[in-house]
Amino acid sequence: MILIFSILSAAVYCSLAGLVSAQEEENYSLWPRRPAELAQARSLVRAQKNAEALEVLQPFVAEKGIAGREARQITSAVNVRRYLTQEHPGLAEYKVRRGDTLKHIADVTKCPGDVIMLLNGMVEPSDLKVDQSVVYIPMSLRMEIHVRQRELMVWDGSVLVAAYNLDSVEGNPGSENVETEIERRDGYLGDSPLPNHATVFAASERVLVLANGWVISARPQNSGKVLRMKSTDVNELALLMGVGGRVSFVCDENSFRASQISSQSQ
Repeated sequence: MILIFSILSAAVYCSLAGLVSAQEEENYSLWPRRPAELAQARSLVRAQKNAEALEVLQPFVAEKGIAGREARQITSAVNVRRYLTQEHPGLAEYKVRRGDTLKHIADVTKCPGDVIMLLNGMVEPSDLKVDQSVVYIPMSLRMEIHVRQRELMVWDGSVLVAAYNLDSVEGNPGSENVETEIERRDGYLGDSPLPNHATVFAASERVLVLANGWVISARPQNSGKVLRMKSTDVNELALLMGVGGRVSFVCDENSFRASQISSQSQ
């Protein structure tokens, strides 16, 4: 079970370390359309000045093109760590009662058991003691799937929490925007499906099933309407988004942006 906690912890830190260091030697002189603020933000993240980095990036997060995508990726690398640790702005506490199990606490708090394990450094689901204070995250984030741009974003209100690339879109998404939700968080060990309350679910390969019939997966076994992402990205996304989480399935960007502006002005 120590392996399970290691996998969960690695999911939180991989984005920040990987993204910032992988392109550390980027030669920005070769990209005249890339604002100098992107390089500045990377330097601030390496210096652990994350709040300053986010402030520098904020004007570019909603932009189209390479500058906007890169700004979203750096912002994601910073915010994912914050939203999957005890630094989460909405962190809450639950006091363990006699007879409580991890599954029961997950049902009561609406926070998946694997996320509770991660936040509390639990190695075994049975590591619960009466009167222990367990922290959890109310799962209230929303997801935008920008099909044509091959990009998936997770938002907390107006705050960008995470951004991921879609490797491929398999199936016909149509041309209409759809508001849907996450119907299931499936987990697999090899070809074996696991119930969400299984002891080893935290170490499983995740698949997110949407109510509109699409799935988000890295597994080659999935076919049909599949939004394919890297396995590490799907697993991280599954820690951020719970069952019932709101999803905007965006096929018409202009219409979606118009509806966003309209809702913000009301």
